Amino acid sequence: MKRPLLAMWLAAAVQAGAWAAPAQVLQVEDAERFAALLADGRLPDADTLQRAYLTPGSAGVALFTPGRIESAQHLAQTLHAQPQAYRKAIALCLPAARDIAQPAGALMVEVARRLGQPAEGAPAFALFGAMNSGGTAKAQGLGLGLEVLCQSVDTPQDARALLLDFVAHEITHVHQQRHAPDDVRFTLLYATLMEGFADYMMEQARGAPSGPSADRERYGLAHEAELWRAFQADVARGAGFGDWLYKARPARAGQPADMGYWLGKRLCEAFVARAPDRAAALHTLLLLRDPAAIVAASGYAPR
Repeated sequence: MKRPLLAMWLAAAVQAGAWAAPAQVLQVEDAERFAALLADGRLPDADTLQRAYLTPGSAGVALFTPGRIESAQHLAQTLHAQPQAYRKAIALCLPAARDIAQPAGALMVEVARRLGQPAEGAPAFALFGAMNSGGTAKAQGLGLGLEVLCQSVDTPQDARALLLDFVAHEITHVHQQRHAPDDVRFTLLYATLMEGFADYMMEQARGAPSGPSADRERYGLAHEAELWRAFQADVARGAGFGDWLYKARPARAGQPADMGYWLGKRLCEAFVARAPDRAAALHTLLLLRDPAAIVAASGYAPR
């Protein structure tokens, strides 16, 4: 869906009151309605999903539909193809989302405080998508796809930790979106710093990484210089995202997915460490107007 159409859709949600007075909690009503449709053991069809899930859905569902849920038909096809993933998320990650509703709100306020942004934050929604996104953010708010996130956890503790990590990561993207110009060039370097800064803020607000971020941390520290050389070469030749970002299965055996997130985080750490004014450095990273200058100023050069 093109940006103008999405903007009109979200504007309609505002007029309808769906975005009004956002409470600083993780809202789970959409996920609860979806789970209720599977409570009798049967899988709902597209008509039922449209009537009972998508049509009465919150602005979070509207946010998650373009390019993710897409349509009731697509959601039904995905659900019927992978019902075990949805049932696992209903049993494990929906209770975790309920448990962290209030802490998630406090976390969003904390990230805003660290970034020097308004404390009102934005609404956050736990919901079910079509197995293609664990989270997304726009200037108006963020959504978490429980069926995707729950694939990488097996205990309630790990589920709560991962959901809180994603809340902190995605709320950073909300603030980035609010400052992003319309003519952003979404290059490998820009996207790496954008995602890396969201992970950096997540760790600042949350502490040690968990889940996929912890896997990237272990691999990255063991292969840092090698990764940096390969990344620099790809940036220099104008390469696309390749194995660095948004690819579930990297070509290099043993390498976790999305190592660009980790490398971007390391660049942000180096930039802040060398800056004379931490608050100003965070603001520069939030705006991300000159990625190459940020890299140069970071002095990042692992050996």
